[in-house]
Amino acid sequence: MKNGVLLAILSSFVFSIMNALVKAVSLNIPYSESVFFRSLIGTIIIYIIMKKKKVAFSKTGVPMLMVRGVFGALYLLAYFYTIAKIPLADASILAHLSPIFAEVCF
Repeated sequence: MKNGVLLAILSSFVFSIMNALVKAVSLNIPYSESVFFRSLIGTIIIYIIMKKKKVAFSKTGVPMLMVRGVFGALYLLAYFYTIAKIPLADASILAHLSPIFAEVCF
């Protein structure tokens, strides 16, 4: 339990740093480029971890994985656009309210 709490705190800290860096670079770099490089770096890290742990790529459920990837990319584009255009605190609050928006819509 103690390790999980520490990892949750570390995760929150790292995402806060990422948000601040996205806000800082959004002055000079388009948000779509930030999304591309964030996704590229994440893909490389996951690939390295999979190779290290000897995890094979799954061949089942590919269409749903593609749908998940498209919606994930759209979410990142919308989130990084929000970070670039409005104050960081407001963008963070909107992101954390997304479950409430989903509940109201469905």
